[in-house]
Amino acid sequence: TYDLLADQGFRTFRIPFRWERIQPVLGAPLNPDAIQQLRFQANLAARVDGKIILDLHNYGRYVRTLDSGPVECHIGHDRNGWVPLTKDDFADLWARISYALCGLPEIAGYGLMNEPHDLGPGVWVEASKAAAEAIRSCGDDTPLYVSGDRWASSMHWNQVNPSCPWISERKGPVIYEAHCYFDHDGSGEYELSYEEELERDPTLPSRFTARLEPFLTWLSENQAKGFVGEFGLPVQSEQWSRLLPGFLDALDRAEVSAAWWAAGEGWGDYPLSMQPRSHGFDASPASIELQRGLDG
Repeated sequence: TYDLLADQGFRTFRIPFRWERIQPVLGAPLNPDAIQQLRFQANLAARVDGKIILDLHNYGRYVRTLDSGPVECHIGHDRNGWVPLTKDDFADLWARISYALCGLPEIAGYGLMNEPHDLGPGVWVEASKAAAEAIRSCGDDTPLYVSGDRWASSMHWNQVNPSCPWISERKGPVIYEAHCYFDHDGSGEYELSYEEELERDPTLPSRFTARLEPFLTWLSENQAKGFVGEFGLPVQSEQWSRLLPGFLDALDRAEVSAAWWAAGEGWGDYPLSMQPRSHGFDASPASIELQRGLDG
């Protein structure tokens, strides 16, 4: 997969991992096998002159085993007078990851948390600041990818996040991360066909503009670095794929990079999967348009 993606021009790979897998017990040492797996991914990327962005894929949550059994705990949420998952737990995790992986030249950045949501006012801001401070206190200047609240939604960016950047760049780069999908609710589920969406919303062909504008404007006003950490559409649909050129052009003008969701060995028939086939990319409309964007 790395070889085939690299042949198409990709050199940076966003690698999701689970908090519970890498740290089975909060506050305890990391699982050495899980750390080794991340090192392995970095080595694979290095073989094609690539790098990886580590992406903690937990949505601001951690599943703990309590007396009642497995419980999905949210950062900062009170449970009968006790907070089973704190910002200090989050900071501890990233301090340990930094200690284990700092210095690997193949790591392009740390994605602090994928799509945090429903944590409560200010919780994500304080948690991400704590994690950033823990990483920087280790002397680690690896770029930090900081998702916005509310599932990192680009179209809700200025409604749910502070009006200005909230993490200092004194000790290393900070890149703010939004996600952008083109279906009616921005979920990336694409439950309706393009024709059904167009019937409901005649502005669908330019929908990406409204979706991106709040995030890109925030970046411009604050002279901040940005990244669209997830975008994607049904790869076999020629109609949906027509939205890609304008979307990619808008990102180019704003000097914002982006990552397609998704590719990898386990996606099967997932309609957004840009998984290389045995002879390169499947010749889908989306892959063709994305390749044009890369060539440009």
